[in-house]
Amino acid sequence: MRLFKLSALALLTVPAMAAPAAAAPAATTENPPPALVARYNFDGGATAGKISDLSGKGSSLTVRGADSGTVAITTEGAGRYAAFPVACAATTPCARAILEAPNSPDLNPGVRNFRWAATVRVAAAQMKGKANIMQKGLAGTDSAWKLQLTGKTGRAQCAMTGKGTAETFTATSAKPIADGAWHKIVCERSATALGISVDGVAGKKATIPATLSVDNTMPLRIGGPNFGASSDMYHGQLDDVYIQLG
Repeated sequence: MRLFKLSALALLTVPAMAAPAAAAPAATTENPPPALVARYNFDGGATAGKISDLSGKGSSLTVRGADSGTVAITTEGAGRYAAFPVACAATTPCARAILEAPNSPDLNPGVRNFRWAATVRVAAAQMKGKANIMQKGLAGTDSAWKLQLTGKTGRAQCAMTGKGTAETFTATSAKPIADGAWHKIVCERSATALGISVDGVAGKKATIPATLSVDNTMPLRIGGPNFGASSDMYHGQLDDVYIQLG
Protein backbone atom coordinates (compact mmCIF):
# COMPACT_ATOMS: atom_id res chain seq x y z
CA MET A 1 0.00 0.00 0.00
CA ARG A 2 1.21 3.46 -0.84
CA LEU A 3 1.93 5.57 2.45
CA PHE A 4 1.16 9.30 2.82
CA LYS A 5 3.78 11.34 4.84
CA LEU A 6 2.20 13.19 7.87
CA SER A 7 3.42 16.69 8.84
CA ALA A 8 4.40 17.31 12.48
CA LEU A 9 2.22 20.49 12.55
CA ALA A 10 -0.92 19.25 10.93
CA LEU A 11 -2.56 16.07 9.90
CA LEU A 12 -3.34 16.00 6.23
CA THR A 13 -6.67 14.33 5.59
CA VAL A 14 -6.90 12.48 2.36
CA PRO A 15 -10.47 12.58 0.95
CA ALA A 16 -12.06 9.27 0.16
CA MET A 17 -12.18 8.32 -3.49
CA ALA A 18 -15.66 8.77 -5.03
CA ALA A 19 -17.26 5.71 -6.52
CA PRO A 20 -17.08 5.75 -10.31
CA ALA A 21 -20.26 6.93 -12.00
CA ALA A 22 -22.29 4.31 -13.75
CA ALA A 23 -21.51 4.20 -17.44
CA ALA A 24 -24.22 5.65 -19.68
CA PRO A 25 -25.79 3.14 -22.01
CA ALA A 26 -24.10 3.09 -25.38
CA ALA A 27 -25.97 5.01 -28.05
CA THR A 28 -27.26 2.86 -30.87
CA THR A 29 -27.24 3.84 -34.50
CA GLU A 30 -28.93 0.70 -35.76
CA ASN A 31 -31.97 1.18 -37.94
CA PRO A 32 -35.12 -0.78 -37.15
CA PRO A 33 -35.55 -3.90 -39.27
CA PRO A 34 -37.37 -3.44 -42.57
CA ALA A 35 -41.15 -3.71 -42.32
CA LEU A 36 -42.96 -6.07 -44.67
CA VAL A 37 -45.59 -4.03 -46.52
CA ALA A 38 -46.70 -6.50 -49.21
CA ARG A 39 -46.24 -10.20 -49.96
CA TYR A 40 -47.81 -12.55 -52.49
CA ASN A 41 -46.86 -16.24 -52.72
CA PHE A 42 -49.91 -17.46 -54.75
CA ASP A 43 -50.40 -20.57 -52.60
CA GLY A 44 -53.96 -19.46 -51.85
CA GLY A 45 -54.77 -19.16 -55.54
CA ALA A 46 -57.06 -16.50 -56.95
CA THR A 47 -60.58 -15.87 -55.65
CA ALA A 48 -62.90 -13.90 -57.92
CA GLY A 49 -59.85 -12.71 -59.84
CA LYS A 50 -57.99 -11.49 -56.75
CA ILE A 51 -54.85 -12.72 -54.98
CA SER A 52 -54.53 -11.96 -51.27
CA ASP A 53 -51.70 -9.98 -49.72
CA LEU A 54 -50.08 -11.97 -46.91
CA SER A 55 -48.47 -9.00 -45.12
CA GLY A 56 -51.78 -7.69 -43.81
CA LYS A 57 -50.86 -4.19 -44.96
CA GLY A 58 -51.06 -4.13 -48.72
CA SER A 59 -53.93 -4.66 -51.10
CA SER A 60 -54.99 -7.73 -53.03
CA LEU A 61 -53.72 -8.16 -56.56
CA THR A 62 -56.31 -8.05 -59.32
CA VAL A 63 -55.80 -10.18 -62.42
CA ARG A 64 -56.13 -8.06 -65.57
CA GLY A 65 -55.90 -9.34 -69.12
CA ALA A 66 -56.00 -8.26 -72.76
CA ASP A 67 -56.56 -10.30 -75.91
CA SER A 68 -57.82 -13.27 -73.86
CA GLY A 69 -54.73 -13.24 -71.64
CA THR A 70 -54.84 -14.29 -67.99
CA VAL A 71 -52.50 -15.30 -65.17
CA ALA A 72 -52.66 -19.01 -64.35
CA ILE A 73 -52.03 -20.16 -60.78
CA THR A 74 -50.16 -23.44 -61.19
CA THR A 75 -49.31 -26.13 -58.63
CA GLU A 76 -45.76 -27.47 -58.37
CA GLY A 77 -44.74 -29.69 -55.48
CA ALA A 78 -46.14 -28.32 -52.21
CA GLY A 79 -46.59 -24.77 -53.52
CA ARG A 80 -48.15 -22.74 -56.30
CA TYR A 81 -46.90 -19.98 -58.60
CA ALA A 82 -48.20 -17.49 -61.16
CA ALA A 83 -47.67 -18.21 -64.86
CA PHE A 84 -47.99 -15.37 -67.38
CA PRO A 85 -49.03 -15.74 -71.05
CA VAL A 86 -46.35 -17.13 -73.32
CA ALA A 87 -44.63 -14.99 -75.93
CA CYS A 88 -46.09 -15.08 -79.42
CA ALA A 89 -45.18 -13.94 -82.92
CA ALA A 90 -45.22 -10.20 -83.47
CA THR A 91 -47.65 -10.57 -86.36
CA THR A 92 -50.48 -11.88 -84.16
CA PRO A 93 -52.32 -10.24 -81.24
CA CYS A 94 -50.54 -11.54 -78.16
CA ALA A 95 -52.43 -12.59 -75.05
CA ARG A 96 -51.26 -10.33 -72.24
CA ALA A 97 -51.91 -10.22 -68.50
CA ILE A 98 -50.74 -8.34 -65.43
CA LEU A 99 -51.41 -8.34 -61.70
CA GLU A 100 -52.30 -4.97 -60.21
CA ALA A 101 -52.68 -3.49 -56.71
CA PRO A 102 -53.83 0.09 -56.07
CA ASN A 103 -51.57 2.93 -55.02
CA SER A 104 -50.59 2.86 -51.34
CA PRO A 105 -48.32 5.06 -49.16
CA ASP A 106 -46.36 1.95 -48.14
CA LEU A 107 -45.41 1.37 -51.78
CA ASN A 108 -44.00 4.90 -52.13
CA PRO A 109 -40.65 4.83 -50.31
CA GLY A 110 -39.68 8.46 -50.93
CA VAL A 111 -36.01 8.63 -49.88
CA ARG A 112 -36.25 5.78 -47.36
CA ASN A 113 -34.50 2.44 -47.61
CA PHE A 114 -36.56 0.01 -49.63
CA ARG A 115 -36.40 -3.61 -50.77
CA TRP A 116 -38.43 -5.43 -53.43
CA ALA A 117 -37.98 -9.02 -54.51
CA ALA A 118 -39.41 -11.90 -56.51
CA THR A 119 -38.57 -15.48 -57.41
CA VAL A 120 -38.74 -16.00 -61.17
CA ARG A 121 -38.36 -18.68 -63.78
CA VAL A 122 -37.97 -17.79 -67.45
CA ALA A 123 -36.30 -19.42 -70.43
CA ALA A 124 -34.37 -17.67 -73.18
CA ALA A 125 -37.16 -18.51 -75.65
CA GLN A 126 -39.60 -16.54 -73.46
CA MET A 127 -37.58 -13.33 -73.76
CA LYS A 128 -39.04 -10.91 -76.31
CA GLY A 129 -36.99 -7.81 -75.53
CA LYS A 130 -37.13 -6.26 -72.08
CA ALA A 131 -39.52 -7.78 -69.55
CA ASN A 132 -40.94 -5.87 -66.59
CA ILE A 133 -41.39 -8.21 -63.64
CA MET A 134 -42.70 -5.71 -61.08
CA GLN A 135 -42.87 -1.94 -60.83
CA LYS A 136 -44.58 1.12 -59.47
CA GLY A 137 -44.50 4.14 -61.73
CA LEU A 138 -43.21 4.72 -65.23
CA ALA A 139 -39.85 6.22 -66.12
CA GLY A 140 -40.25 9.56 -67.85
CA THR A 141 -43.60 10.38 -66.23
CA ASP A 142 -42.83 11.06 -62.57
CA SER A 143 -40.82 8.56 -60.53
CA ALA A 144 -40.53 4.80 -60.46
CA TRP A 145 -38.97 1.70 -58.97
CA LYS A 146 -38.79 -1.47 -61.02
CA LEU A 147 -37.43 -5.01 -61.42
CA GLN A 148 -36.91 -6.00 -65.04
CA LEU A 149 -35.02 -8.35 -67.35
CA THR A 150 -32.81 -6.95 -70.07
CA GLY A 151 -33.65 -7.84 -73.65
CA LYS A 152 -30.22 -8.75 -75.00
CA THR A 153 -28.73 -10.91 -72.28
CA GLY A 154 -31.56 -11.82 -69.92
CA ARG A 155 -29.84 -10.27 -66.94
CA ALA A 156 -31.93 -8.99 -64.04
CA GLN A 157 -31.98 -5.26 -63.36
CA CYS A 158 -33.23 -3.10 -60.51
CA ALA A 159 -34.09 0.43 -61.62
CA MET A 160 -35.07 3.69 -59.91
CA THR A 161 -36.06 7.06 -61.33
CA GLY A 162 -36.49 9.96 -58.88
CA LYS A 163 -39.04 12.74 -58.86
CA GLY A 164 -38.09 15.78 -60.92
CA THR A 165 -35.48 14.04 -63.06
CA ALA A 166 -35.45 11.84 -66.14
CA GLU A 167 -32.26 10.03 -65.10
CA THR A 168 -32.69 6.32 -64.35
CA PHE A 169 -30.25 4.37 -62.18
CA THR A 170 -29.83 0.61 -62.64
CA ALA A 171 -28.11 -2.24 -60.82
CA THR A 172 -27.50 -5.33 -62.95
CA SER A 173 -27.09 -9.00 -62.02
CA ALA A 174 -23.70 -10.66 -62.40
CA LYS A 175 -25.06 -13.34 -64.76
CA PRO A 176 -28.06 -13.90 -67.05
CA ILE A 177 -31.01 -15.65 -65.42
CA ALA A 178 -33.08 -16.67 -68.49
CA ASP A 179 -32.09 -20.34 -68.18
CA GLY A 180 -35.36 -22.08 -67.24
CA ALA A 181 -34.43 -22.39 -63.54
CA TRP A 182 -35.93 -20.64 -60.50
CA HIS A 183 -33.96 -17.62 -59.23
CA LYS A 184 -34.58 -15.30 -56.28
CA ILE A 185 -33.93 -11.66 -57.22
CA VAL A 186 -33.64 -8.99 -54.55
CA CYS A 187 -33.44 -5.25 -55.22
CA GLU A 188 -32.42 -2.90 -52.41
CA ARG A 189 -32.08 0.85 -52.06
CA SER A 190 -29.92 1.68 -49.03
CA ALA A 191 -29.07 5.37 -48.62
CA THR A 192 -27.00 6.20 -51.72
CA ALA A 193 -26.64 2.64 -53.04
CA LEU A 194 -28.93 0.64 -55.31
CA GLY A 195 -28.02 -3.03 -55.26
CA ILE A 196 -29.17 -6.34 -56.70
CA SER A 197 -28.58 -9.97 -55.79
CA VAL A 198 -29.58 -13.21 -57.50
CA ASP A 199 -29.66 -16.33 -55.33
CA GLY A 200 -27.52 -14.41 -52.82
CA VAL A 201 -24.86 -13.37 -55.35
CA ALA A 202 -24.45 -9.60 -55.53
CA GLY A 203 -24.40 -7.85 -58.88
CA LYS A 204 -23.15 -4.45 -59.93
CA LYS A 205 -24.35 -1.64 -57.65
CA ALA A 206 -25.30 1.88 -58.70
CA THR A 207 -24.64 5.05 -56.73
CA ILE A 208 -27.76 7.17 -56.42
CA PRO A 209 -28.37 10.63 -54.92
CA ALA A 210 -29.43 10.65 -51.28
CA THR A 211 -32.27 12.92 -52.37
CA LEU A 212 -33.65 10.49 -54.97
CA SER A 213 -37.33 10.14 -54.10
CA VAL A 214 -39.93 7.77 -55.50
CA ASP A 215 -43.50 8.83 -54.80
CA ASN A 216 -46.22 8.48 -57.41
CA THR A 217 -49.92 7.72 -57.72
CA MET A 218 -49.50 4.73 -60.05
CA PRO A 219 -50.64 1.22 -59.06
CA LEU A 220 -48.25 -1.63 -58.34
CA ARG A 221 -48.06 -3.73 -61.50
CA ILE A 222 -46.58 -7.20 -61.85
CA GLY A 223 -45.93 -8.83 -65.22
CA GLY A 224 -45.83 -5.69 -67.36
CA PRO A 225 -46.21 -1.90 -67.31
CA ASN A 226 -49.54 -1.69 -69.20
CA PHE A 227 -51.26 -3.14 -72.26
CA GLY A 228 -49.59 -1.00 -74.91
CA ALA A 229 -48.72 -2.55 -78.26
CA SER A 230 -45.00 -2.50 -77.45
CA SER A 231 -45.12 -2.91 -73.66
CA ASP A 232 -42.33 -4.88 -71.99
CA MET A 233 -44.42 -7.87 -70.90
CA TYR A 234 -43.08 -10.72 -68.76
CA HIS A 235 -43.73 -14.21 -70.18
CA GLY A 236 -42.32 -16.47 -67.46
CA GLN A 237 -43.37 -17.77 -64.05
CA LEU A 238 -43.33 -15.92 -60.75
CA ASP A 239 -43.43 -16.74 -57.05
CA ASP A 240 -42.94 -15.13 -53.61
CA VAL A 241 -43.15 -11.43 -54.43
CA TYR A 242 -42.49 -9.18 -51.43
CA ILE A 243 -41.82 -5.54 -50.60
CA GLN A 244 -40.13 -4.14 -47.46
CA LEU A 245 -39.88 -0.55 -46.30
CA GLY A 246 -37.32 1.00 -43.98
